[in-house]
Amino acid sequence: MRKVLVITYYWPPAGGPGVQRWLKFVKYLRDFEFDPVVYIPENPTYPIHDESLLKEIPEGVKIYTHPIREPYGIAGFLSPKKTKRISSGIIETKNQSFLEKAMLWVRGNLFIPDARKYWVKPSVAFLSGILEKEGITTIITTGPPHSVHLIGNLLKEKHPLKWVADFRDPWTSIGYHNKLRLSASSQRKHKQLEELVLNNADTIITTSATTKKEFEKLTNTPIKVITNGYDTDFKDDAALTPKFTLSHIGSLLSGRNPSNLWQVLAELIQENSDFKDALELQLIGVVSEDVLDNMFGHGLQPYIRLVDYL
Repeated sequence: MRKVLVITYYWPPAGGPGVQRWLKFVKYLRDFEFDPVVYIPENPTYPIHDESLLKEIPEGVKIYTHPIREPYGIAGFLSPKKTKRISSGIIETKNQSFLEKAMLWVRGNLFIPDARKYWVKPSVAFLSGILEKEGITTIITTGPPHSVHLIGNLLKEKHPLKWVADFRDPWTSIGYHNKLRLSASSQRKHKQLEELVLNNADTIITTSATTKKEFEKLTNTPIKVITNGYDTDFKDDAALTPKFTLSHIGSLLSGRNPSNLWQVLAELIQENSDFKDALELQLIGVVSEDVLDNMFGHGLQPYIRLVDYL
């Protein structure tokens, strides 16, 4: 079995969508004759914790850690709720306070590509010894945070490696990127780093054909699409609700607000009393206040059921 080093920021007990993909990939790599070695931060600041995912870590997987210095821990003292939501990609566009505007400006212009940038150089120094010790010639980086890809880029410059860069989300085209109050020079820096990673990696993986098409305009590096999947480790005996339930499961960001849907549902409620009695809107996960305001504006508040991260 060939060893492969997986470099990731999100790992149990982190919760949320960012941890699932490579936790499961590590689980199955052995079926394809790869022995995964995992590198993660020793003291991360995760916006969501899920202790139940610890039992998903495959037995015997070697995990290396190294301390990380990140400003989200400090920012959390100033505004815990807002810091957590920004860290989760939720950036409200209405009624921003001076502190929120300042936090976004600092996040966008001083921490490029992201607030985990200070983990890059210490990780490269630490991992150089691990690569030799473990006899590893293939590394995988997964972002966001895209600073993880910069670790891969520097390791590639220093060692004869094959580097696979996995993008769970786009970089400069992601919905919240243009809300970071970026200066023109900061925008250029993001683009330069994005193109650096895309052109220096040996292979790129994306989760969608849309992101693949965006990246193909920036690089000739081979790009593969591996969509997110699921494990069949769930119960199938759940009772159906008597309600007509529409559910959104995941982060419902401002840029993903289906405003036309809310308008249509509001019209149906007015037109059909049976529909009015049956409707339930279930939102599971982090929901933008912009989205909720839009729903409330259409009179949908009585039908909304908010459920925290599961």
